[in-house]
Amino acid sequence: MNRLTIISALTAIALGTGCPPDKPDETGDTGPETVDLDGDGFVDGDDCDDSDPDVYPGADERCNEIDDDCDGEIDEDASDATTFYADADGDGYGDPDTTTEACEQAEGWITEAGDCDDSDASTFPGADEVCDEADNDCDGEIDEDAIDADTLYADMDEDGYGDGSDPVTSCEFPYGYVGDSTDCDDSDPEVNPGADELCNGIDDDCDDEVDEADAVDATTWYVDADSDGYGDSSSVDFACDQPAGYADNDFDCDDSSGAINPDADELCNGYDDDCDGTTDELGAVDAPTWYEDVDGDGYGDAGSTTDACEAPSGWVELDTDCDDSDAAINPAATELCDTVDNDCDGTVDEDDAADATTT
Repeated sequence: MNRLTIISALTAIALGTGCPPDKPDETGDTGPETVDLDGDGFVDGDDCDDSDPDVYPGADERCNEIDDDCDGEIDEDASDATTFYADADGDGYGDPDTTTEACEQAEGWITEAGDCDDSDASTFPGADEVCDEADNDCDGEIDEDAIDADTLYADMDEDGYGDGSDPVTSCEFPYGYVGDSTDCDDSDPEVNPGADELCNGIDDDCDDEVDEADAVDATTWYVDADSDGYGDSSSVDFACDQPAGYADNDFDCDDSSGAINPDADELCNGYDDDCDGTTDELGAVDAPTWYEDVDGDGYGDAGSTTDACEAPSGWVELDTDCDDSDAAINPAATELCDTVDNDCDGTVDEDDAADATTT
């Protein structure tokens, strides 16, 4: 039966004329006659879906979850299948040399190619180029414009600090270059931010200050409030040059009085005038002279003296005792007829002796 005959029979059936196709008997046999209901040139029995003219043996397989070519498989070798590229490193870019055609995307396969190293997730088109001797961004160049490239500066004096005026960028350190740009004098290795500041009129440590207070050889100065040339240890300053109002020593024991300092005379005034740690000590310039009173009669021996602001024990201010070994002999004693100058008036047994005989 040719296609024209089949079409005529179908038309007759639709119009209610002619004979319908043989019905299957009880065994399921349709009889000798079959039809091509979808008009695709393949009759029922050969056609796996005689209701769809696009489905028949030899049809193009398409991605539609249908067995278009009636080979018992679905979506295999589909004409509209997508090309997928293996993405072994999961970076979103596939290996252009490892492909597959499929209707659906499988895990580990993507539609974007261009990966130049599918074993490294950090290598793909558009990746940041870094200093690792690899083509990270797949542009055919290595370490160009790397994001971690160092900015380097010439270090002419080889002190480890560079001149910031002419930087270069590189993944490698050329000889004579360093990563620091803070040298303020690249001709002098003793001048750099790591150097000690010295009192020499030079900005040794590149902090834009000269001979500042933290210079290693700066002098310690002490406030001299009373301007006597001696400073107070409780208030200090550090400087290369002497600040106004400061002294180079801390010997003053009272910086509120210019009369009190190590060069002052000690006076009997209740103050430690000469800052020696003692007050009104022996040797005070205005100390009175005291005389030893061995016999304790209140009169001292003119031949035994000491100078002190206050009378030491056993010393008196009178020096008129003529016998300091006998308390009964002194200017206040009573003259007696005993061949002794009892009252120390230079005469012995004078007529006014208390025990003189009246004749």
